Amino acid sequence: MTATTTTLSERLADLDGLTPLTDTTTSPDPAAVYERLRARWGNVAPVLLEHDVRAWLVLGHRELATLLRNESLYSRDSRSWSLVAAGELDPGSGVSAILAPRDSVYYVDGVRHRHLRRLVDDAFEGFDEHRLAATVRQWCESTLDRVAARGEADLVSEYALAVPLLALTTMFGLGPEEARAMLGHARRIFRAKGAEGAEALKAQKNLVVDLVARRRERPSDDMTSAILRHPSRPTDEDVQSAVSTMLVLGSEFEVAWITQALRLRLTDPRFDGRSGGRLSASDTLEAVLGSIPPASNTGPRYALADTVLGGRRIEAGDALVPGILGASAESRAVGDDAVGDDIWLEPANLAYLTWGAGPHACPVRRPATVIAQVAVEVALRRLGGVALTVPPDSLYATGTLWSSMPRQLLVRFEVPAPGAEAAG
Repeated sequence: MTATTTTLSERLADLDGLTPLTDTTTSPDPAAVYERLRARWGNVAPVLLEHDVRAWLVLGHRELATLLRNESLYSRDSRSWSLVAAGELDPGSGVSAILAPRDSVYYVDGVRHRHLRRLVDDAFEGFDEHRLAATVRQWCESTLDRVAARGEADLVSEYALAVPLLALTTMFGLGPEEARAMLGHARRIFRAKGAEGAEALKAQKNLVVDLVARRRERPSDDMTSAILRHPSRPTDEDVQSAVSTMLVLGSEFEVAWITQALRLRLTDPRFDGRSGGRLSASDTLEAVLGSIPPASNTGPRYALADTVLGGRRIEAGDALVPGILGASAESRAVGDDAVGDDIWLEPANLAYLTWGAGPHACPVRRPATVIAQVAVEVALRRLGGVALTVPPDSLYATGTLWSSMPRQLLVRFEVPAPGAEAAG
């Protein structure tokens, strides 16, 4: 095991031999990646976001709590990032596509963030869970109808990738063709592949601008219209910010959550009704949050002043990535003694780190849960006798900087007779 390097004397820019952050989302054994990082660097490890774009990855649950809770020291606004302030972030890079400054509830702090967040919170306050569940179920059924006759499918590309965004876009008022276009844009943005990400971001923005303009002229019974009707009289730019953030971020992590839940049902006897497992779809989704969270890593914070975190020298302008899966793995390794009296940090609660904390905690936890639960339940009911057609250990992960899931879930299934339901 390599000893932890000297910490307080080292600047992020001076460290060598850094691990790409995507190693944490594409490795077949992410726990081993975290173990190597922690063994060499401790609970705050230097990583590469892209080429020579450096950041700290926060791997300890105490350090993660500090990062998420302290908005006065760690900002979400990338204008505080030294690369942005110095004009050194390549505008055509994939990292720029997802992290460049913009006026969005996800990317700003302070008064502006509170205003945009209120628009989103108030709109979702009155959302109808039963109506959403019915909409999701309809999309799930129609999506599976297209593969049922074949008796085989890829549950990633033909199901998990499609359903969440179709449901979200229906909530916000986009049509099916626009939904499919939005899905493609979202995936390209999160893959962070050079100029492709910037082009996808522009195309995604154009879709949302058109949607808001239509709903301003012709209001309807959807979330976009609800935000436009907010008593604060939001501008078109306010509404565009709220809608685009929910569609792009919600889709990415929903897909990973559903895919990982289906993988557990297909590979782990504890979750497989065919092998005597009796854990529900809800149990399975909760297990994913605690073991392979949809957001392995979340969007960086940027240090507003020189400080120390996890024994590391953090300089003003450094980017720090919250390592959700890394912190969860660390908590299991160290046990209860490390959390002391802080209930928020108890290992049993670390599944909820997926939803974030503080001012930037996820605003769509309820609808996200409804979408995922219905998607998993319908798949289990419709795909009777479902079985993988490849060995479980061949389910290689594909990942962005932020999330991880199997590249494919190739299955063969028997379609149940009308009215029949699959076990489990």
